[in-house]
Amino acid sequence: MKKTVGSIKWKLVLIYAVLVVCVILVIGIYIIGNIRQNLYRSRYQEMKYTAGRITDTMDLAYSSNEQNLAEVFSTVVTSLLTEGGNEEGLLMYLLDGEGELIYSRSGSISSVDKSSRTVLGAVAGKESEELYVHQIIENDVERSVGDYAVPVMRDGKVWYILLLRQSVTDIEENMVNNTMIIMMASLLAIGVSAFFAYFLAAGIARPIQRLTSKTKEMAKGDLEAVDEMPTISRSSDEIEELESNFGHMARELSRILSETSSEKNKLATIFDHMADGLVVYGMDGFIVQCNPAALELMGEEIEDEHFSQTFPEEHFAALLYSQEGTIAQRTLMRDDHTVRAEFAAYSNEAGASEGLIVVLQDVTEQHRAEEMQREFVANVSHELRTPITTVKSYVETILDGNIREEETLVPFLNVINKESDRMTALITELLELSRIDNRQVQLRMEVMNLTELLSDCVRRYRIHADKKQQTMEMKPDCPQVWALCDRSRIEQVLRNIIINAVIYSPEQAAITMWTTVDLKHNEGILHVKDTGMGIPHKEQKRVFERFYRIDKARSRSSGGTGLGLAIAKEMMEMHGGRIELDSTVGQGSIFHLVFPLTEREEMDEEE
Repeated sequence: MKKTVGSIKWKLVLIYAVLVVCVILVIGIYIIGNIRQNLYRSRYQEMKYTAGRITDTMDLAYSSNEQNLAEVFSTVVTSLLTEGGNEEGLLMYLLDGEGELIYSRSGSISSVDKSSRTVLGAVAGKESEELYVHQIIENDVERSVGDYAVPVMRDGKVWYILLLRQSVTDIEENMVNNTMIIMMASLLAIGVSAFFAYFLAAGIARPIQRLTSKTKEMAKGDLEAVDEMPTISRSSDEIEELESNFGHMARELSRILSETSSEKNKLATIFDHMADGLVVYGMDGFIVQCNPAALELMGEEIEDEHFSQTFPEEHFAALLYSQEGTIAQRTLMRDDHTVRAEFAAYSNEAGASEGLIVVLQDVTEQHRAEEMQREFVANVSHELRTPITTVKSYVETILDGNIREEETLVPFLNVINKESDRMTALITELLELSRIDNRQVQLRMEVMNLTELLSDCVRRYRIHADKKQQTMEMKPDCPQVWALCDRSRIEQVLRNIIINAVIYSPEQAAITMWTTVDLKHNEGILHVKDTGMGIPHKEQKRVFERFYRIDKARSRSSGGTGLGLAIAKEMMEMHGGRIELDSTVGQGSIFHLVFPLTEREEMDEEE
């Protein structure tokens, strides 16, 4: 009996049965898991849809900040439930931006619920990406529920959180029934498989058993058995040689597969982490493969688009059947990106085209730099040509002898002098920018009190404000701001900002300055506020560009070069700080000069 059980036939039956059991288990687990996932996903989509209806209706119903959010929520929910839907057993909670309960149709929530990942994620501004299933005890009965939370944002902050909860007991019961059905089917499949496995194993084992029997007879001296043996078994070492050769073949195959897998992983890693986008199109014009960089540049929707939709100006067939080695280059505008695309066809070993490869490069910064360079050259040319033309015109008038009286000649000479000063200031600032760009500016750093420096600038430049009947003052009780900086360079920055405040503010305007300290970020801030015309929001990022002016005619008439704020920005960055701007049209602007504090300031705060 022991020998029969250990025979190859029963081993094959056992192996086959074990494999069938394993396959059935894997398939069963996969089916059960997939069903569970689909059911939970379906429940999640239903709750997400209901939440979307509530929040959308809330946005329409909440017309004034004076309305009570809980009352609006109650009205909206009552209205939606009246309309009908799959809201049976659905619990709804209205939470504030901190996760505290504002209103509920279903009683209060526990502290455990407030600290759940669903509520915490919503407080952080993240919508639930899946159903959060957990156990709760209700009326001394434990049951399974699923939570879904969605934050509603207003002004960049969480305005309120909508938390939905619904029982998933029906899903669990459904899973139990499905599991029992799959188990019964599995047992039946195992029995049928074992039956067929027996006959299959018998067919496989029969020639091996015959070979074994004949070799035993030969071992007993019955050499006639050789004639009855199959041709494949004439050599007593054939099976061992076959096993050895098969083992050798398996090892070689394993080595080759390992090398192939390594190369594949290497290419996949390179493909996924390329800085440039790479898209591969098949013969049908649809994407075969693309890397994350391409999706980031062109948008994820290109995966489902035809080539003609993504590149409407290109002819797919012409590129596909172009001469081998030909690369077509195009520059595309994609949203706010400038993308350079290179198209090249790829072929098989026979030379037949199999598809098209598109390499995408983000050249937005390069394109922007070229535009800025062209604009810079044009602005410099214009700024120099205007005063030179004026000087030349006045000088020619004087040389022609048309002006002889001193009363007329002096104003002409004053204009020439003023335009000369304007050219000198422009050239000086251009040289300053050139030194900054070439890292040729030498800073003499020292620890100093920027509050005293700002106060000194107020006294020094107040005379310019007095000429326009403006008030310039510094708020009292400003904290001391100790920073490591170059005094002359920071004075230059403050002069540019203060003079701009005087120039672009009307008569009798107020210019106020003060300092603050941000201990959380270890920064000191100098503030310069005016009540001038203000700067439009879309222009605020560009005021620090070279030669950029909001009102070019007014700036030139005021004698500005358009380089002051650009120099100020570069100087602040050289000091490890930054310059920020808050402005409202018609109300004025506030410039914030942010400096990293020194250890001296920290010691003063500790004292």
